[in-house]
Amino acid sequence: MGVLSTFLVSWLGKEAMAGVGLADSFNMVVISFFAAIDLGTTVVVAFSLGKMNRERAVGAARQSLVIMAIFAVLLAISIEFIGPQIIDMIAGQAEPEVKALALSYLQTTAWSYPAAAIALIGCGALRGAGNTKIPMLINGGMNILNIVISGILIYGCFSWEGLGFYGAGLGLNIARYIGALVVIYVLMTGFVPALKISLKSYFSPLNMGIVREVLGIGIPASIESVLFNGGKLLTQIFVSGMGTEVIAGNFIAFSIASVINLPGNSLGSASTIIVSKRLGRGQLGQPERLLRYVFWLATIGVTFLALLTVPTAGVLAGLYSRDPEVIHVVKLLVWLNAAFMIVWSASWVLPAGFKGARDARYAMWVSLLSMWGGRIVVGYLLGITLGLGVVGIWLGMTVDWIIRGCCFYRRLNSGRWLWKYRPVDDQTQKEPGS
Repeated sequence: MGVLSTFLVSWLGKEAMAGVGLADSFNMVVISFFAAIDLGTTVVVAFSLGKMNRERAVGAARQSLVIMAIFAVLLAISIEFIGPQIIDMIAGQAEPEVKALALSYLQTTAWSYPAAAIALIGCGALRGAGNTKIPMLINGGMNILNIVISGILIYGCFSWEGLGFYGAGLGLNIARYIGALVVIYVLMTGFVPALKISLKSYFSPLNMGIVREVLGIGIPASIESVLFNGGKLLTQIFVSGMGTEVIAGNFIAFSIASVINLPGNSLGSASTIIVSKRLGRGQLGQPERLLRYVFWLATIGVTFLALLTVPTAGVLAGLYSRDPEVIHVVKLLVWLNAAFMIVWSASWVLPAGFKGARDARYAMWVSLLSMWGGRIVVGYLLGITLGLGVVGIWLGMTVDWIIRGCCFYRRLNSGRWLWKYRPVDDQTQKEPGS
């Protein structure tokens, strides 16, 4: 939804785009933590239902929702007090106007964290239960509501002039809370019979065994996601000293790249569910074959979409800004992204499948190595030390992808990602029919 916010404020000027982009770079760290716990919930729900243990699946979903909603409220309150320090750290040498807009957007959108946590974890639980249609409709509905509500609040309607920049954050909050309420309603009414959760049950005592099982997957994944996105945040600090045009162009390019990655991210989520369900049913020969299929499908799909952006990069940039310097930055970064997109799926879809087999720690260590040894170090050397600017920062990102992709593809071929379900001696042998 942050992608849409960047687009919606684009006509307010490059300062507004830069402000939203800087604030969203911190928001993404928070959302990535929620998504990691969502992953743990999805795996436990899918695995439990694969073993026909409905009670454990419901318990995992219910307790994840309660714990993360409480955590999100506390985090939103804390940002009211430490928001200025966060923006000073992220924005670095950005202009004062950009910093002020970023702080306003951050403190407004922080109050959407509880809704975002509920929507993410609830939709993850539904996907784990085998229903992908309802989460798709909920997420699609939230995005449409964000466009409509934020558009009206920013630019006004009829004779009302709107709230301007403040309307972007407020519209995002409203859309997310509507989505969260729909998730709770869907779970309460039993649209998915295997995952019916009454309102009263949210006040029941926690089952620490189930909590530990969810966190056993979610915590390594959250460490990976938070430190990874923290590394991305550091690269944004590098960019923040390069001028408002570069900051705006960088976030527009990330917005375009995020749209390209959507099919790959969806297939990554599907691979988590497919692997965990097959393993829950004891079908040890199926996960590797299916994961390879999903991986190649994602590779072909995102590479094709990225290549389409090469001739249309200027047009896409023009949807966000009319500033020629901003458009030039966007075109360079979109072309660079397309050139290396062929390795993207190996670095993102494969580890999502591994986590379905509870192989989260390997992905965590590889991600930390590639982020801090590749993206940060190489990005700093090329972008800052050698003076390549934001192009050097993005080249560091592609080095990160290559390191991740090589490690994860090797892991796939070794079979060691299934170590919790196969004897060690059999890990390098193919299952019949795989």
